[in-house]
Amino acid sequence: MKAPKVSASAKTAGRDGGAEFSDPDKARIVEVFNSLQGEGTRLGERQIFVRFGGCNLHCDYCDEPDTIPIPSGEVWPRAKLEREILRLAAEKRPRSISWTGGEPLLHATFLEKSLAWARAQGFQNYLETNGVLAAALPAVAPLCDVIAMDLKLPSATGRELWSAHHAFLKIAPDKTFVKVVLTRDSNEREWRQAIRLLQEAGPQIPLILQPATAAKDSRGTGKLIEPIEPERAVAFLRQARGLLKVVRLVPQWHPVWALP
Repeated sequence: MKAPKVSASAKTAGRDGGAEFSDPDKARIVEVFNSLQGEGTRLGERQIFVRFGGCNLHCDYCDEPDTIPIPSGEVWPRAKLEREILRLAAEKRPRSISWTGGEPLLHATFLEKSLAWARAQGFQNYLETNGVLAAALPAVAPLCDVIAMDLKLPSATGRELWSAHHAFLKIAPDKTFVKVVLTRDSNEREWRQAIRLLQEAGPQIPLILQPATAAKDSRGTGKLIEPIEPERAVAFLRQARGLLKVVRLVPQWHPVWALP
């Protein structure tokens, strides 16, 4: 597998890209809200969502493009975030917190303390990540109950990240499920590579195929990102089911429900 390229934003995180990335007591937060999980293995579960600002990748189908720039969001001290989580939990008590973004693992030192605090409050921790920052994962993985890892196909990112994904999946395969967003640009060659990656990293890791929600390209090209054709999605599903243990086709539901 080819080694991945590292974006400039990932290299500067914690240095000149923004000192708050390495601060254990503050982080860039875009929003915090109480809603239903709209995708993955916990579809329909009520969660508090903590959305971090900044991402080291730029996928064309990103449904939160405002979280990509570094910096994005506002700097929140830990005490403010904890107060807001408890306020939201008092209204509608969820069993878990979704730590999402952007890319939460860019804020790994802050995240580690936040996950420990959430556990002490009785919450489960659901980490959503792009799955390429393996070095940041060992400190937080023991505090996670679920790790939702996006497997990024080259057709969506413009780069190959297979090695980074493989290294990430080897750390906590028992807690992780993999989600692959499929667009009309997704192709057979990269799909075969994705299946090979999961066979090597752990064929027991659940795989979710998620047709992209139609939207304009997050890169600002004006191109319409369209979901993969249904017949190709089913063909990909059948191909994976013959080689992996748990494979599901689960569309993204929160746009249908008109939820944030």
